[in-house]
Amino acid sequence: MGRKKTEIKLKEPVRIREARRSDGNISLYLDIYSKGMRKREGLKHYLVPEINSAAKVQNANTRKLAEQIKAQRILDIQTKGLVDWEGVKRSHMPLKDWLTKYSSEDTGLQPSSMRSKRNAQARVEQYLDYIGKPDMGLKEVDRDFCKGFIAFLKTCTFNDGKKTLGNITYCIYVNRITAALSKAVAEGQIDRNPFKLLEPKEKPKKDNSTREFLTIEELKLAIATPCRYEIVKKAFIFSCFTGLRYSDIKTLLWNDIHTAADGKTLYMEHLQYKTKKMVTVPLSDEALKWMPKQTEENEDVFHQLQITSTTVEVVLGEWMKEAGITKHITYHVARHIEFLSCLKINVLQNCRVA
Repeated sequence: MGRKKTEIKLKEPVRIREARRSDGNISLYLDIYSKGMRKREGLKHYLVPEINSAAKVQNANTRKLAEQIKAQRILDIQTKGLVDWEGVKRSHMPLKDWLTKYSSEDTGLQPSSMRSKRNAQARVEQYLDYIGKPDMGLKEVDRDFCKGFIAFLKTCTFNDGKKTLGNITYCIYVNRITAALSKAVAEGQIDRNPFKLLEPKEKPKKDNSTREFLTIEELKLAIATPCRYEIVKKAFIFSCFTGLRYSDIKTLLWNDIHTAADGKTLYMEHLQYKTKKMVTVPLSDEALKWMPKQTEENEDVFHQLQITSTTVEVVLGEWMKEAGITKHITYHVARHIEFLSCLKINVLQNCRVA
């Protein structure tokens, strides 16, 4: 009688391992071995102490997800091997991981733009939780996802349900995510940007609300009215006569002020904070009147403007109310005065607001 053949068990190329963390949770990772090469891949999924039935269900779902990733990695090994394993992992990158990478890249944007990238990412993560796909892959994003996300932004709340998105913010967030996916296309992560496949009627549109602005008569009223922060008044009116943004008022230096070839006319040459472009604006007597006095100790023209931008807006509101102006006036309005087009052709610069 012949010997019974020994059954040979093939070693699994991918195994799920566990590592206990200091916080009591258990981290799951993949131990990958094929053709003499070994790799380890953290899954960013964790088992929690099973103190109740909810925790048990959560752990069961986590293990199920880990098994799905393991099965995918086995297929990856069979088709692509381990030579370019980082490339293989990138091909399965979760959408939220890509957005984290995109949002953290500092490409010279101003802080407010970087903040809007992070806020847009937070809304995507909120939507992924809403549809029950927190680990959705970057390559899974399609037209239906885009349409659903746009619809979600119109009604979603944040800050414990206290706030909804304004139309402009909603459009900015969609543009941020569209840009993130365009970058993914450029880097070969996905073949095309699904947001760009949407029909025009499916894309968000800015509302047609009329922008508030000050008339010449209203500016005269504001000038004649005291403001509890005189430096805010000076900065705002100076912006009315020069078109400078608040960010440029904050960074304007005395070294930016020059005398023209005629030896009389003053002008400013300033590198804009937002656009990084140089702007040259002649300074009329009316504009110069609202500049603080130059001191040896300070290079900044408006160095006394030390309050936050939020406080500036509050002060502006109070000041306009005292002047009898009922419009919602923000600092940005200084760049949209009724006669600003005249300023741009150097007519207003020679006018006086009596």
